[in-house]
Amino acid sequence: MKIPKPSTALPTKNSLNTHKPRREIATKFTKNMIKTEEFEFEHAPNGLVGSITLQPNQSLSWRAFKYFILFMMLVSFGIATAFSVMGYWVILPFTVLEMSVLSYCLWLCLRRTSMQEVISFSGEEIRLEAGVKTPTEIVTWQRFFTKIHVERAIHPWYRKTVSLVHRGESREIGNFLTQEEQEKLIETLNHLVRRADLAQRTFPSAEHHDADSKSPETG
Repeated sequence: MKIPKPSTALPTKNSLNTHKPRREIATKFTKNMIKTEEFEFEHAPNGLVGSITLQPNQSLSWRAFKYFILFMMLVSFGIATAFSVMGYWVILPFTVLEMSVLSYCLWLCLRRTSMQEVISFSGEEIRLEAGVKTPTEIVTWQRFFTKIHVERAIHPWYRKTVSLVHRGESREIGNFLTQEEQEKLIETLNHLVRRADLAQRTFPSAEHHDADSKSPETG
C-alpha cells in the first residue's frame, strides 16, 4: 500500500508537499519548527491519520540572502575599483575570492536551514520524506515493526536523540531541534501512534478484509 504525500506545506516556498487533503481536524504549530496535522479517518487519503513536518529555524530568507549578497558585492567591488584606479589593482582578485567564499558559505547555511522532514502516519505504515523543496530521501516502513527510540543525553549540555527504528535500521529525526522542541516531537509522535492504532481498529485495511472474505468456510 502506497501512501501519497500529505499536505504539510509550510508557509514558505521551500515546501515538500503539494497534495491537499479534503478536510483537516487539527493543525498545531510550534514556532514553525514543528507542524502537526491530523486528518479525519473517513476523509484521510489511504488511511492517513496525521503528519509531522520538521524544519530548522530559518532567520534569513532566500530573498534576503540575494539582497545581502548584492549589497556586499556593490560595496566591496566599489572599494576595490577605487583602489585599482589608484594603481592598487591587486586588490581585485582578493575581492572576487572574498565574495565567492562569502556567497558559498551563506548559501550552504541557508540550504541547510531549508531542509524539511515529513513523517506521515497511517494504520499500516510510517512514511518519512526528507529534502529541500523536493524529497531526496523517501522511506516507508511497516508501522507494526517501527519503534520510536529516544536516547537520553549524557550531559545536560547535550541534547537527546530521537530516532525511528525498523528491524534494526535506525533513522534519526529532528537533529536540529532544541530540547524543548524534542519533547514536543516525542509527545506528538506518541499521539499520532495512538491515532493510527485507533484508525486501524476502526477501519481495517482492505487487504485484511479481502483475506477474511476469501478464507475457506469451515463446518
